[in-house]
Amino acid sequence: MLSIIAIAQENTLQTQSIDNGIWANLSEGLVASAIYSILGIIVLMIGFKIFDLITPFNLNAEIEDKNNTAAGVIVAGIMIALGLIVAAAIL
Repeated sequence: MLSIIAIAQENTLQTQSIDNGIWANLSEGLVASAIYSILGIIVLMIGFKIFDLITPFNLNAEIEDKNNTAAGVIVAGIMIALGLIVAAAIL
């Protein structure tokens, strides 16, 4: 009878340690995901600003003021390309 109680207590302790390990891994993963997300957004913004400086026209003015669809397509392509590069670098 005592051996059954000892086994039950051991199983309970093992389950608790597994649960603690799962929550620790989950919290580490969430923190890492948040950091990489913020870092990725910052890199995207920097990449866009660099591209905006290289072009002979102001992309923001072209899109907002002149409703230039072609400039919007260019920005979308740049964002997709930079996003793929950042995602590949993070993974």
